[in-house]
Amino acid sequence: MKIIRFYFLLIKLLLTPLILLQAYFFLQKFELNYFSKYGPIYITTVYALMCIFSQSYITEMITKKVHQIQIWQIEDATEEIQEKMKQTWFVITLCILLSITATCVLFISYVLPTAQDTDVIWTFKLVNLYLPQWESLLVWCLFKPTIFTLTYVSISIPAFTIYYYHGHITLQKHMFKHHLQNINPNPTSANYNQEVNKRLLFCVRNHTRVVKYGIKILQPAQVCVFPFRVLGIAYMAGLVLLCFTFEGSLSSQYFRIAAHVVTAATTLVGCVVSGQGIEDLAPEIADALCEVDWCDWDQRNKRIYLIFLTSTNKMLKIKYSDNISLNYELGIEIIKAVFSSISIIYSLQQQKGN
Repeated sequence: MKIIRFYFLLIKLLLTPLILLQAYFFLQKFELNYFSKYGPIYITTVYALMCIFSQSYITEMITKKVHQIQIWQIEDATEEIQEKMKQTWFVITLCILLSITATCVLFISYVLPTAQDTDVIWTFKLVNLYLPQWESLLVWCLFKPTIFTLTYVSISIPAFTIYYYHGHITLQKHMFKHHLQNINPNPTSANYNQEVNKRLLFCVRNHTRVVKYGIKILQPAQVCVFPFRVLGIAYMAGLVLLCFTFEGSLSSQYFRIAAHVVTAATTLVGCVVSGQGIEDLAPEIADALCEVDWCDWDQRNKRIYLIFLTSTNKMLKIKYSDNISLNYELGIEIIKAVFSSISIIYSLQQQKGN
């Protein structure tokens, strides 16, 4: 653990001054072509560095909150729910494996040298201009070994955290449905309403714990959402600009661009599906409550039931703003925005050519 922390510290010390220096050059040049060449890699590096800085905060926040609040664990589930959770964790594991595979491909694309490395990666350009005698040593022994760490961390921290949170929320959803489906005891029981009251209050208490758990995690996490959102948009915009405004042949960069697109798409799909799953918790519990047969309950239980039903309106969302959250709708809007950007830049390029 100490070795990993020391390694991350070295990356911070290495990249922070380089990022600040490159930002200075961007402001000094202030040209679209200059940004289109070096922007995508620069933004990816900033994104990854921000992930490294936020790693300990996010990890500690998630693990502490899970153990602080008593929510249902997999050991509390029935065999049927455990089977459902196996399917959920299989999908989550598949998303993680796809992300890791895309990361490895992205890493390989930057390890393999190309003739235009200095026109795409600003650090290589800097070394080539000012330290040509040390170029091979610095590029192969210092910069390229950090690429895998950067690409892996840039995917793993935000995406894998959302997957982990989604898994816990899905378990709570299945447990609620199970208890609500079995909330009514034997109708001939002498203590029918007392037993209903006991089971109903049990569900209410656990619902309160789950909502509290969700809020305690999501509120601090909103601190990280804004910079991730801004950098994600800038990254996609920079990648589109690179494809359409790059001076010279892009043929040597096709593999890298494809690796970037696959990595971004894999992460986006996994995060959107997980975000939608978290958001579906409240409506699915409300639907399960509406299916409960409450006609034979006494007035006290009916009042508790109505209060419980009203409280399920509080939805858990990973919000990007007051009106935007991580769900299918956002995923569709992002895809539309990407295609619109491509269409606009392509039209401008056509007009310029004519």
